[in-house]
Amino acid sequence: MVVNPKKYQNIAAFTVVTAIELLFKATVLVGNKISKSSLSKYFSNQYDDTCVDGDQISKTVYELKRSGYIAFEGDSVKLTNKAKMKIVDQIAAQSGDSKKYHLVSFDIPETKRMGRNNFRRAIKRMGFVQIQKSLWASTRDIGDLVESAAKEYKVSDYVAYFVSETSNIDKFISKTIKKPTSNTKKSNSNDSKSS
Repeated sequence: MVVNPKKYQNIAAFTVVTAIELLFKATVLVGNKISKSSLSKYFSNQYDDTCVDGDQISKTVYELKRSGYIAFEGDSVKLTNKAKMKIVDQIAAQSGDSKKYHLVSFDIPETKRMGRNNFRRAIKRMGFVQIQKSLWASTRDIGDLVESAAKEYKVSDYVAYFVSETSNIDKFISKTIKKPTSNTKKSNSNDSKSS
């Protein structure tokens, strides 16, 4: 029998992303961190109807820690920047739109090509749109996520993030992305924080 290792890598990657997504949902409900006991209860509730038991949940949490996707801080579990980059599009979607333009500019040297490419992919997944060669714009208020991506890909020294109500290129930017109007509602991210 021939075993296809790629198949098992895909299954493992799916499991990691699924676990990170569940952890993200759990932390959104209670804040940036979640206690280990609350995390176990949350995972148990999610997998209540399946054949996943406590040992498998413990092994998954251990693997997430070993792989650098989560960090323990006292009795709490927190997503690392590495984990956030796995689900960056989902995290960005949770943030509300702003009436301002959020801009990212970078000039990352060729010696850091891999970091530059990974950073560019991450900001695209966040919803940024390219305006000029190294100028990207969004209406989402996700500066902390941009900072996490820059740190994760080790390009922080070459990235600038800024917010602008108006600029001399507003007409050009507005052709590419639409700024929300005052009637646009923010996402329910504030509601989840107050729970």
